[in-house]
This record gives sequence, C-alpha cells and structure tokens, in this order.
Amino acid sequence: MSLTLNSQMIRLFNSGLEIVKSHQNQILPEWEHVLTHLQEGEKSTKNVENTITFFTEYLFAEEVDETDKDHVNAVMPRNSDPLQTNQFIITFLENAVHKVIQQKENHSYHDHQAVQYLFSTISDDILKQPYHHYFTIESFLKNLVSSNQLPIEWAAITIKKDHFHFVEKWFNNLSQDLLLGSDELKADTVYSLSELLLNQMPEDNKAKYNVLTIPHEDLILLICVEHHDTSQIMPFITYALQTYQYGKDSFKENKQEQQWKDSVIMFNETIMRSRTYNEAVENITAGFVNYLPFERCALFSYSVNDQMGFGLFGHRLDNNAIQNITEDISNLPLIQNNLQLLELFGKSVSYLQPIYMEDATRGFPDQYVQQFELSSVVVAPIYVSSSSKLLGAAILDQGRGKHFKVAQETFTALTKFGQSAGEILSKYQNDRYDDKQHTGETRLSPREIEVLQLMARGASTIEAASTLNLSEYTVRDYISAIIQKMDTKNRTESVAKAIREGLI
Repeated sequence: MSLTLNSQMIRLFNSGLEIVKSHQNQILPEWEHVLTHLQEGEKSTKNVENTITFFTEYLFAEEVDETDKDHVNAVMPRNSDPLQTNQFIITFLENAVHKVIQQKENHSYHDHQAVQYLFSTISDDILKQPYHHYFTIESFLKNLVSSNQLPIEWAAITIKKDHFHFVEKWFNNLSQDLLLGSDELKADTVYSLSELLLNQMPEDNKAKYNVLTIPHEDLILLICVEHHDTSQIMPFITYALQTYQYGKDSFKENKQEQQWKDSVIMFNETIMRSRTYNEAVENITAGFVNYLPFERCALFSYSVNDQMGFGLFGHRLDNNAIQNITEDISNLPLIQNNLQLLELFGKSVSYLQPIYMEDATRGFPDQYVQQFELSSVVVAPIYVSSSSKLLGAAILDQGRGKHFKVAQETFTALTKFGQSAGEILSKYQNDRYDDKQHTGETRLSPREIEVLQLMARGASTIEAASTLNLSEYTVRDYISAIIQKMDTKNRTESVAKAIREGLI
C-alpha cells in the first residue's frame, strides 16, 4: 500500500461533507438568509439561487459518487453547463455553515478546517470547470477529427464491460453524434465492433475506409480513415495522443502539488493556534496524523551532546509509554547515520529529509518493535532550518503491523511539517522558562537553568564549574537542588524531564 496525500485529502473532504450533512436542517435556513441579503438585482439573485441549488443538491444528496479516487475535485458533472457564480457568493454560503457549527458545544477547529477544505475544493472545481474539457479524451478526439489537416472520417470511444465492447461516443468531423440515440452498439471483439460501425456507413463509401484501433488507458479508440492514408496518419495520431497525455499528467501533478500545499497550510494554521509549549507538542503530534496519510505519531526530542532521544507525546498511542522512553541514539543506527551527515554538512543543509524504513526491525530495537507492533515506519526530523538545529523527530506509521510505501508528495509535505514544527517548538522553548515561573510549576533559578543546559550538553561537574566560574561543590549543590525540585532520581532523568517540559 502506497501512502498518498490524495487519499488523506479525500478523507478530509469526506469529513467536511459529513459535518455539513449532519447540520442540514440548520444550514438551509441560513442559506435562505444569504439569498435575502444578496438580492441586489435580478441577475445577481439568479446566480445566488443557482449556487444555493447546486450546493444543496450536491452536499445533501443521499449518495455522492466517490468513485474518482484520483481527483478529489471531481464534483461537477463534466457535461453540464458551467455554473454562473463567483467566489463572493460561495464564501457567503461557507460562512453560514461555519456559523451553524460554531453554535455546537462540541465543535472543534479541525471541524472548521474540514468544512473549509470541502468548500475550497468544490469552489476550485466550479471556477475552473470551463478548462476541464481540455483534459478529456472526448475533447481531444473532437479537435483531432475536426482538423482540416487530417482526413479522418469519424472517431469512436469504446469501453469493455461484461466481456463485451461498447461504443460510448461516436462522432464525425462536424462533431455530429453518430449514435443517433442508439441505446447500444456492442460486439464481443473490437474487430467485430469496428465492422459494425463500418456497416453503418453508406455502401459506396465503407469499402474504401479502414479503422485504426488505438488502446488508451482503459479505453480503445477507433479512428476511421481512408486506406491510403493509414500509414501517414497513424504516427501523427500516436504523437498527438502522447502530447495530450503529457498535458493531462501535468494537470494532475499540479493538483497533487496543491494538495501538499493545502495540507501544510492547515498544519501550520493548527500549530500556530497553540498557546503553550505542551499544547504545541500535542497539536504537532495530532497534525501529522490529521493532515498526512498516517494513523499513529510519536514525537521525540533530541539532545545533541548526549545523543539521546526523549519521548514527548503520542497520538493514538499509549502516551505514558512514549513519555517513558529515553533512548541512546547509538541504538538506532539508521537514524544515527543521518545525524552524522547533518553534523558533517552543518548549516549547508537547508532541509532534512524524512527517513523511510520498510522494515522497522532494521532501525529500531526489538523491544519497541514488539511493544508497539511496528512494521513500516517513517521518521520525520523536527528542526530549525535557519540554524540547522535538530530538535527531535516524529515517528509515524499506519498502525499495528501494517506495511506501506510513501509517495513523493508525502515526503515533500513531511519535510515542510518538520520545519514548521521546529520553528514553533523553538519559539515556545525560549518562552517556556518564563511560563513556569508565572504558573507556579517547577521553579528553577537562572543559574540552575544554566547548570541544566550544561548537563544536557554532556558537561561533567568539573567542566560546568569551570564554565560558570564556580566551585565544583557549588555545582554539585545546584545539581542536588535541581533533582529535588524536579522530583527526579538522577541527572539524566532531570535533563530528560527538562527537555520534555521545554525548560531547556
């Protein structure tokens, strides 16, 4: 199974759809108020009415076609006339939905984001609908057949279903529909179907024509030309079809690029709403799951000088189990190798690539593999890009014992997530000490914070005393006071707790 952002964005789209459906009775009256408010003229009123009618029929239909899994945006009937609307009207309708949701006690910011993504996706599809026909095989063929430079008599699009080949579309160089209302033209082979179509032509013409058979995706295209033109036309049609496919693929890639950008924007919006360090940690951990195609996430901090990792938080995992983890990076050889590369290149590295492990046993100790039933895993670095400072990592998977692969656009989004998370955590770590002093939590003096920082860097008691211009005995007194205040057992546990709480 390959993890794509498309699948996750479909899930977010459907989540927004379900939220809207569940509030239908409250939304429809709000839309009536919008209609009343926007009645400024006959034309404007008609556009508002048509927009409300479309959204009502689509959003509150009993069943919504979800067969097009490659295009979340495929919500408009491609053969329908373009909806005459604008972003201003659509935004009014969306705001009415947010107003309804806001009145519910159990609403969440994630609910609003799902609705926002739903409306932006539909809006994008509506406003770009006039351009969609350029990327349909029917439009391509009609342009090809109607060209004055190509002697093509007609073209047909056929599909295979239940062991038969059916004619789906059939038109000539005047774009006339040659099916003429026929319910069904079918045959058990493509050759027989070609003969059937030739037999529909006048007797004095069909003998001089030949039908070219061209496979395309899950379709078969039939192109009718005169016998003597076959060898000249076939290479041109093949080249034109390749050019069309390249344009279609580019259009699809642009949509995929927009999807990872959308996921990054929503992740950033969520973590920026964090008011404390702990809330930032929780929002970051949940965000990796909510906006990327993963089911579980564990967030870890990293001490550069101690080469240690400390569990911060787990989303859809046993949080206590994650926070009890304190691990030497040397026990994680694949991660350690990548950290050595970071140390080697330093600030010349502008971003850190996520690490994909198809088999977690190759990168993690057996005890964690068994405890959390790890299979395939992704490790996303959390870092500050301006200083190339690694703060930690998010470890992600698809759930207990599940193998998966990761698509390229997901890797791109992971890189951006790690950078955004690093910037937020760095900001809150700098403010965390003042927060502790004002909330009455663990109170450490500025000197004790300095001692903790040196301990985190691996300094000995003598080295800390030398750096701070204190006696070794005074430093030991500070260490004892720190252990007592933080209610820990030793120096290492004190450093781990201080990192988890953002004190250092």
